[in-house]
Amino acid sequence: MARQYLICFVTNTESLSIYSSQIEHKSIKYGNTPNMQGSIYNYRNYKLYLKDWLLSRPGRGRGEKKRIAEALRCHTAYITHVFSGSAHLSMEQASDLSTYLGHRPDEQHFLLLLVQLARAGNAAFKTYIDREIHKALDAQTLLKNRLEFKRKLEGDDQSTYYSSWHYGAIHALVSVPSFQTPEAIAKYLRLPLQKVNGILDFLVTTGVVVTDRGQYHVGTTSIHLGNDSPMISKHHTNWRVRTLQSLDQPQAHDLHYSSVVSISRQDVPKARAIMIKAIEEIRTLVAASAEEEVYAYGMDLFGLK
Repeated sequence: MARQYLICFVTNTESLSIYSSQIEHKSIKYGNTPNMQGSIYNYRNYKLYLKDWLLSRPGRGRGEKKRIAEALRCHTAYITHVFSGSAHLSMEQASDLSTYLGHRPDEQHFLLLLVQLARAGNAAFKTYIDREIHKALDAQTLLKNRLEFKRKLEGDDQSTYYSSWHYGAIHALVSVPSFQTPEAIAKYLRLPLQKVNGILDFLVTTGVVVTDRGQYHVGTTSIHLGNDSPMISKHHTNWRVRTLQSLDQPQAHDLHYSSVVSISRQDVPKARAIMIKAIEEIRTLVAASAEEEVYAYGMDLFGLK
C-alpha cells in the first residue's frame, strides 16, 4: 500500500476525522550506499569515513574535494593530502567540514573525536579520547534501545512534529526512493541541509523514520490525530501557510480554487458529502499509486458567520 499523509477533515456537526499519517506502505527497499558502512558511528578512522563518503557521492565524488577546500578555505592539494596522505585536519577545519557535510551536533562531536584520536601525540591522550568515543557509542546504543519501545508519537514529540510543515513533508518524502538522502530532500524542498538533518534526527529519534546505510525510510511509529486533538488547528495552519507559499511559486500541475457562495441550509450537507467522497476517492487512488512525487492537498467548507 502506498503512503498516505497530511489528510485531515474535521467537522463540528459530525464526528468525522479522516487523517492518515499512519503509514500504509509497500515493502521497504533498503538501498546500498556504495562503500559506506552506514553511520559515522561505524567508523574509527575519520579518513576512511571521508573516503567512503566521497565515493558514495554522485559521480564518485567528482569535484567534492574542491568544494571542501573552498568550505575550509584551503588549497585542494591539502585536502587531497588529508584524504590520501599523512596530513590531518585541524579541529577548526574538522568543525567546518562537519558543517559542510550537514552533520547533526552529535555527529559533529563524534567526527571531532575521531580527528583528535588520529592526531593524538601520546598514549595517555589517546586513551582519554578512546574513552570519550566509547561514551558517545554507548549514548547511541541507549538511544536505539529506547526507540524499540516507542510506537506512538505523543506529547512534546507530537508538538514538535506539528510545529512546521517541514516535518510532515520530510516524513512523506522518505517514502519516495529518489528522496531518501538528506541532500536530495534539502534540494527538493529548498531547505538548508543542516535543517533537514536536524529534522531527520528528530524523526529517527521518535521512530517515525529509520535510517540504513545513509538512506532514510518510513519507520514504525504511528501518527494519528483525533478530531479533538489540540494539534488539529496547528496541522491545518501549517499546510495553509505552505499553500500561500505555493501561490507565490506556481508549478504547472498545481491546482488552487477558492470561492464564496450562498447556499441553502439543506444543501450544505450535500456539498460536504461530495467533498468527503472526493477525499475517499483520492485516498483510494493514492493507496495503489507508486511513490514518485509528494503533493499536499486540502479542502475547506465553513460558514462565514
